[in-house]
Amino acid sequence: MISITFDTDHMSRESMSRFLAEHLCNMPGRGTIFAHADLPELLTTDHEICPHPYISDLNKWDEDLIRLEGYLPHKPLGTRPHSCVFSHMVGIGLKERGYAYVSQAQNLYSTNLAPFRHPWGIWELPIYYMDNMDFWMCKNWPDSKHEPFGQDIIEQAVSGDGLFVFDIHPLHVALNTRSHEDYVAVKEQVVTQGQSPFDYAFPGRGTRDFFTRLCARMHEEGIRSHTCSEVLNAYGCL
Repeated sequence: MISITFDTDHMSRESMSRFLAEHLCNMPGRGTIFAHADLPELLTTDHEICPHPYISDLNKWDEDLIRLEGYLPHKPLGTRPHSCVFSHMVGIGLKERGYAYVSQAQNLYSTNLAPFRHPWGIWELPIYYMDNMDFWMCKNWPDSKHEPFGQDIIEQAVSGDGLFVFDIHPLHVALNTRSHEDYVAVKEQVVTQGQSPFDYAFPGRGTRDFFTRLCARMHEEGIRSHTCSEVLNAYGCL
């Protein structure tokens, strides 16, 4: 089962609208979008919308979460904190706030994944693939001989029987980010100055290319993406 999820970090309303029109429209099935800001355009889609809060102080871990909840017309079932910040305390607090799941545990390229319950009562949807971890791997583990954006990553998910949660950043799709160096080269213009990431897109094999290939293979095999909530339902967790 494949679940494609998105983290909207650093995307403006204009950039998200373009991403929806040019890229998300080609994705088979439904996904879960973890929104970092008020992006009303997302509410017109059929995708599950959940908060993507920024936690800078664990003593105020729910401050940004509450802000983002205010932008949604319904109580969200799940969340993914920015940079996957998580702790026992956060898990307990999410359960007390009525959340059913969090998706932050990174088990990159593992093929035996399934939802699991944290001891404090909230479900985890472990991440099989995260785009920025993929292109960061060569920097973090230079001896790994890792090849970012490999077709084998897609084929494992398309042919596998387990759970494959993809975490894609629209920012990196817009940029077609190929490496850490790519992102550093344009971060000032895009993140700080607020210029459109589409204006700085890189050519060749990158995040956009990978996302396009993933969607194409899913279309070929008749496979649809499921929202995180749909995954939990399918596994009998909700």
